Amino acid sequence: MPSRIGIIAGRGDFPLKVANYLKSSGEEIFVLPIKNSAKKELSDFPHKWIRLGQIGLGIKTLKRNHCKDIVIIGGVDVPNLWFLWPDFGSLKLYLRLIALKIKGDAAIIKEVINFLEKDYDFKVIGAENFLQEAVMPKGFMSGSNLNENHIKDISLAKINCKEIGLKDIGQACVVSKGSLVMSEDIKGTDAMLQKIIENKTKFKKEGVLVKLMKPQQDIRVDMPTIGLKTLLQVEEIGLAGIALEAGKALVSDREDVIEFAKKNNIFIYGFERDEFI
Repeated sequence: MPSRIGIIAGRGDFPLKVANYLKSSGEEIFVLPIKNSAKKELSDFPHKWIRLGQIGLGIKTLKRNHCKDIVIIGGVDVPNLWFLWPDFGSLKLYLRLIALKIKGDAAIIKEVINFLEKDYDFKVIGAENFLQEAVMPKGFMSGSNLNENHIKDISLAKINCKEIGLKDIGQACVVSKGSLVMSEDIKGTDAMLQKIIENKTKFKKEGVLVKLMKPQQDIRVDMPTIGLKTLLQVEEIGLAGIALEAGKALVSDREDVIEFAKKNNIFIYGFERDEFI
């Protein structure tokens, strides 16, 4: 039997988009959708549903279905996998994870990749290879101008994002008028923005949300992502825009995001790594 590409699928639209792209490209695939997370439409492909914690079963299933290359895509809360009846494969990985000195998302994901590649001879490939339409381009996706305040805020936000990234705390922060409003923690960007909303912090088209890959982060898994929900929160807070690193962030619901951003005068800008320094 010819080799297949395996897809470990969490929540969101990206797993389905990857599966459709690979199928249309003539690739043979096998999907491991995560129960209570992945979209039911993934059942239209060769698949086996697994629950959180069934890493051992997932590995055996991928091997049995001749999967050498695998894609890990979609929202699954990796640190909580082990609390839902872990099988032997999960337990092996868990014992290695508890030995990590830093237990942030980037460190955990890197160890998961090492576990799959070195212990089981898989090759993890980045989903961005099959989601080029979702990768953040250089320049403006919405808007056409950055004023001096925007540039200063983005510069400060990049510095802060690098600091929290090095500590493996988060990827994002909000800066306005040259001051840090809030940084992301392990709960993620949506939770950070929601906390700003709950604090009744409001701006009038001032300030910016910046998301930046952690310096030690593996680009193949867990790239910074925004979607329509992000834009709705940004509009409720009253921020002027969003800045992401070009080529190293994903935009879900792209058409809806662009339409909403333009309608509400929110800029979305893709910067280069050395820009605004």
